[in-house]
Amino acid sequence: MRKIAFLYLAFILFLTSLAHALNPIDECANYLNAKDYVRAIQAGQEAVKLYPRSVDAYFCLGIAYYKTGQLNLALENFKKAEAYAVRDDDLMYIYNWLGSVYDSKGDLDNALLYHSRSLDLAKKLGNRKLEATQLNNIALIFDKKGELDKALSYYEESLRLQTNELDKAPTYNNIAVIYDKKGDYTKAIEYFKKAIDISTRYGDYHGSGIAMLNLGNTYRKLKDFDNAYFYLDEGLKRVKKVGDKYWEGVGYKNFGWYFMDKGDKKLAKDYLNKAYEIFKSIGAEAYASQVLSDIASLERRRTAVYGGVEIGAKGVKAIALEITLREDELYDINELFRENINTTIIAGVKEKGEFTSEGIEETAQAVKTLINKMREKGVPGNNIFLVASSAITAVKNKEELSKRIEALTGYRLLFLTAQDEVLYNIAGALPPKYYYNSIVVDVGSGNTKIGYLEKVADSIIVKSFEIPYGSVSLTEEAIKRGSFKKSLTEILHREIIPLLNREKSKNPAYVNRKNVFLIGGAVWALSTLQKPEQIKESYVKLTATDIEKFLNTINKNPEKALNPDISKLKPELKDRAQKQIEKVKDVFTQENLISGISLLNTISKEFNFGQRQLIFPRYGNWLIGYVMLNGYWIEKEK
Repeated sequence: MRKIAFLYLAFILFLTSLAHALNPIDECANYLNAKDYVRAIQAGQEAVKLYPRSVDAYFCLGIAYYKTGQLNLALENFKKAEAYAVRDDDLMYIYNWLGSVYDSKGDLDNALLYHSRSLDLAKKLGNRKLEATQLNNIALIFDKKGELDKALSYYEESLRLQTNELDKAPTYNNIAVIYDKKGDYTKAIEYFKKAIDISTRYGDYHGSGIAMLNLGNTYRKLKDFDNAYFYLDEGLKRVKKVGDKYWEGVGYKNFGWYFMDKGDKKLAKDYLNKAYEIFKSIGAEAYASQVLSDIASLERRRTAVYGGVEIGAKGVKAIALEITLREDELYDINELFRENINTTIIAGVKEKGEFTSEGIEETAQAVKTLINKMREKGVPGNNIFLVASSAITAVKNKEELSKRIEALTGYRLLFLTAQDEVLYNIAGALPPKYYYNSIVVDVGSGNTKIGYLEKVADSIIVKSFEIPYGSVSLTEEAIKRGSFKKSLTEILHREIIPLLNREKSKNPAYVNRKNVFLIGGAVWALSTLQKPEQIKESYVKLTATDIEKFLNTINKNPEKALNPDISKLKPELKDRAQKQIEKVKDVFTQENLISGISLLNTISKEFNFGQRQLIFPRYGNWLIGYVMLNGYWIEKEK
């Protein structure tokens, strides 16, 4: 669901009055006020021809293009207006519209930048109307970043500054969207209807149409299909009548979801295709990508088998997985095959800075062996992917390795960067439904990485930071400093808590996103020892209480913590659980577990895990991430 990106500005205050009654800048302004955007564009095009350095001409034409959803053309003209502007009051309005264009394109960082610049100038110039507008716009950005409570506070502050009733309608709409996302549909409907009522009474056909599209989508979520259809249909008619291509695309998208929910796959695809074409045509790439994902989901394959071969510094490892998408959008994972072959691939690099011919041949043969074994296990050839880690990517004669592997197997080798590895590992832990509403906490042996994915325009960005301690390195550092438990407490309070506070201050998504995926050895140990009955589950639900309870037990009664009661489990499950329990005790000392779980518990308290859903993805790995991000899970039409 999208929302109104700005309050409609009385931009005529910005334009300089010119003497000639039929001046095309005046005509453009008049047509905009009349909401005749097609003729506003025509007048604006004439204006920039006659006055090629006029701020007013480019500004008016930019608004006209924006109002019709032609985002690339709007951006081009607002940028020209910015280049020619010298007065703060001119820039104040230009920055507002630049922020709105970037927002509609899905570029949240630039949107926040320009709306913040406009807000600063509005405060400086004492323009309370535009100050309220920018508070509204900045709230919208925080909403899209998943910071709903922060967004709501900005909307409410904006509402307090507004004195004109018509100006309140878009803010009511936006507040309704927040309640919709929170699942408070009663409040959402109340505020959407307030927005529609005001817009309708003041003859704002455009604003009422946008609010109707949003209200229809809320009724869809409630399965109230009669009301959903009424508001979606009426809202779509209104935004089409004023020529707003962007909101026309939103209307088609919402209708696509409506028919998906009703089980009409054909009509759903028809409407989603219309939305996709419109978003592509106006440059709204992020929204075009979202709709394309919806179209693909109509053809989603429920179960598929994939294999991955990774070449790293120690050699070659392969894994084959049967992945089944569940109704809750998590996966069931069945591991079909796993094998490692150690090679001397990195030995020559240490000596000569490049792979030796022997190392290349040995590694290529290992890759061939593992690919053949996966095919024997029934993995389709097209579903086998071959990658090289960043350690391999950095070697100067890497292409020789790639060519030899292709000659032996027919597969091209994909060289990963360090950023690729982080991206695929995060995506491997998170099913697509959770990409943009979750964070990942990876408690390793040497360090701990915390991050999340963010969609910016048509790119996926990884936001992350590192804690320089993991289960083992924290143990070693605490022992080195003297008393283990005393030093452990000091490190947590003096070094780790301040780091966590700095990071959550910079990126509130760390504490505001509702899902937390926990991975790494310490989490695996916690899950194995505390929930052995779930040893076959691909995803294990945890709580902040589970973490704290285990930490207390391992400190006070380590024998009990390390030997959970599995006597009531079925024989097959009992045998599997016992093997994993013994493996935990082989991998970690008691001090390692105390360190790792203490670190996890500290993160839990500082990042408010008690109010969030915690999930341990037992089989999360780069292969799943690669498959999901590259779309191989989706069964595409020819």
